[in-house]
Amino acid sequence: MGLVLLEAPSAPVVSLEEAQVHLRSEVAEESALIISLVAAATAQAEAFCRRRFVTQRWRATLDRFPDGALLLPHPPLASVDAVTYADTAGVAQVMAPADYVVRPAETPGEVIPAYGKSWPATRDVPDAVAVDFTCGYGDPADVPEAVKRAVLLLVGTLYANRESVAPTNMQPIPHTAEWLLGPFVVRRFAA
Repeated sequence: MGLVLLEAPSAPVVSLEEAQVHLRSEVAEESALIISLVAAATAQAEAFCRRRFVTQRWRATLDRFPDGALLLPHPPLASVDAVTYADTAGVAQVMAPADYVVRPAETPGEVIPAYGKSWPATRDVPDAVAVDFTCGYGDPADVPEAVKRAVLLLVGTLYANRESVAPTNMQPIPHTAEWLLGPFVVRRFAA
């Protein structure tokens, strides 16, 4: 499965101000550093959880439709915006939304053929199927508080450890952040 980010989140999970308060930093010159640490910490937390936190749009591509459910990465799934495919003649087609069912409550989210329908045949070419979808909890205010706290802990770790550290002295994610993120880790993988 190929993935392309179509639209990045409109705001970070935690604001510069929230990060500065957490770090007890009042140095204006550190703003750019802190913003970059928030981005890095968010990316680390999202990778750990296999989720996306703030609303964003992605395109998933596949060489063909699956035999069963089409699993979309980066839960929570908010919506499927379009399902397109190359038919057997190589002509781009857009599936009618009535021909498939979106199951956002599944983790990861699923798209399945509607009752009495099946996935259409596709041309045997790379990326014959494309699914544009929106994922994330919503705005930063909608992101679970435990996730925000974990991101701030990661920001604090990156802020305090700006130099290279021996791998034996540091783990990938601090224990408290891992504990906070644990309930949000996706255990079922999208193909």
